[in-house]
Amino acid sequence: MEVAARPAGTVTRSCATPASREGAFRFLENPAVRPDALQACVQRATLQRLPPTGDVIVPIDGTSLHITDRKRKKGLGAVGAREKGARGIQVMTALAVHPDKGRPIGILTQKTWVRPARSKRSERDHKKPGGESAHWVTVLRTCQDAFAAVPHVRPWYQLDRGADCWQVLSHAVDDGVLMTVRAAHDRRLDDELERLSEALEATPVLAKRVLEVPARGPRGRLKRVGSRRRVRDMLPARAARTARVEIRATEVAIVISSEQQQRVVQLNAVLVRETRRKKDPLSWVLLTTHPIVSRKDVLKVVHGYSLRWRVEDFHRAWKSGLCRVEDTQLRSRNAIVKWATLLGSVATRAMRLAHQARTTPDALATTEFTPVELEALVALRAPKAVELNSLSLDLAVRWLAELGGYSGPWNGPPGPTVIGRGLHDLLVVSKAFQNRVRAARSTKK
Repeated sequence: MEVAARPAGTVTRSCATPASREGAFRFLENPAVRPDALQACVQRATLQRLPPTGDVIVPIDGTSLHITDRKRKKGLGAVGAREKGARGIQVMTALAVHPDKGRPIGILTQKTWVRPARSKRSERDHKKPGGESAHWVTVLRTCQDAFAAVPHVRPWYQLDRGADCWQVLSHAVDDGVLMTVRAAHDRRLDDELERLSEALEATPVLAKRVLEVPARGPRGRLKRVGSRRRVRDMLPARAARTARVEIRATEVAIVISSEQQQRVVQLNAVLVRETRRKKDPLSWVLLTTHPIVSRKDVLKVVHGYSLRWRVEDFHRAWKSGLCRVEDTQLRSRNAIVKWATLLGSVATRAMRLAHQARTTPDALATTEFTPVELEALVALRAPKAVELNSLSLDLAVRWLAELGGYSGPWNGPPGPTVIGRGLHDLLVVSKAFQNRVRAARSTKK
């Protein structure tokens, strides 16, 4: 409760009393409390919020948590460029997202690992079964096991260029996984057209659409030079904009190579290219197992991949916005992972509230708030003659954001950070109301 009320990167800032701090430290540092057990609880809560039937978009992406470890005693590994000496944890997150409006539902799984101090193997080892590319398949299999409990819901996985590797493509075809992967390589085809790009360019334009491209801060990416060497290429910051794109699609037979053999896999390819921008235009080559029989099928592929940005929104709220998970000063890797898991749940709830207030403003507040929370919100805002059962979600979230410092709609709709701050006051008062109810019941007995 206190972590949700006061989300912060450190335990001391989240917990209000010495007793709660001591209890939190004992819980997090206790080796008997396993991180996977805590993540299983988060997964069960997410599965309970899934729609009863239909598709669910599952964007998967990796990031790294930079953690202060000057004495190198926390069990962390290298993050970023090795020559920089940064320490931390690698994390891959699978987020469940509603397919229509893109509403975040919750975290399905998070895979964490640390890189070894230095490897003497080839730089291409990241593509071997024991390398980092194998973590994509591990996360996919964990999600597939989770969805076995909800057989009427079909996951549609959305993966960025880091997943364009033979392990993931083979897994998608062999296990019949519904998946879309953004291509990182101009792959060779088993056809008279030698390359993937040539096959797509030879197809006519199927549709023209407008896509909303979110803002992005500056970031680095690995760029291949020659057959082996990889260098870091810095991408500049990108402002939010509306992109006009042309869409092409075709079936392709792609040649993929593992260390043992070459094989041919049948996939569908979709090209999405921005037409009216010369500098840094939007350009996606999407490989998918989703059918492209009709124009509607192709547009569904494009829409599904556009929702992959939700997992990047989560990383932003988790790392640098609301929760600031990288500020933690915990002393062991297990404790850091457990703390990060708790903060991840807080970040997804704030994201869900922010998104629903924008996309379904007329929905009832009771769909996202408990009766006690609504009672506390009304007490804090002191409005005139409001009916809790008819209070709209849009108004409830705006009141909540105003408690967190939101100054008004002229600054845009409230985001996860101000909503998370407002949750602090709301949950504190909600706890007081719950204690009052318990005291009243005890008095009657």
